[in-house]
Amino acid sequence: MRKKQSSHNSVETKLEAVRQVLENKRPVAEVASELDLHRDTVNRWVISFKDNGEQGLVNPRSISKPSQSKDIKKTRELEKKIKEKDMEIEILKKFQAFLKGNE
Repeated sequence: MRKKQSSHNSVETKLEAVRQVLENKRPVAEVASELDLHRDTVNRWVISFKDNGEQGLVNPRSISKPSQSKDIKKTRELEKKIKEKDMEIEILKKFQAFLKGNE
């Protein structure tokens, strides 16, 4: 029997498989066979669930990229503003030291 190559299983499917293994004490190989998956895949889900809970079953590639790129752009803008403010502070410190030196 050929196993699925797709890694696009929903969180609900993964969670159900994990529950079958953990709560119903079913063998990983049996659950994997029913889902037409390799046992290592289901085993990876179980380990990930144990380590990170339901969030561990979310495929990071399924998180929308536009949102990530917006966050990256926003972060870069904020970093640029911080750098500008740091430069302004340095200039003001030097100016203050200059004024104190001329008193």
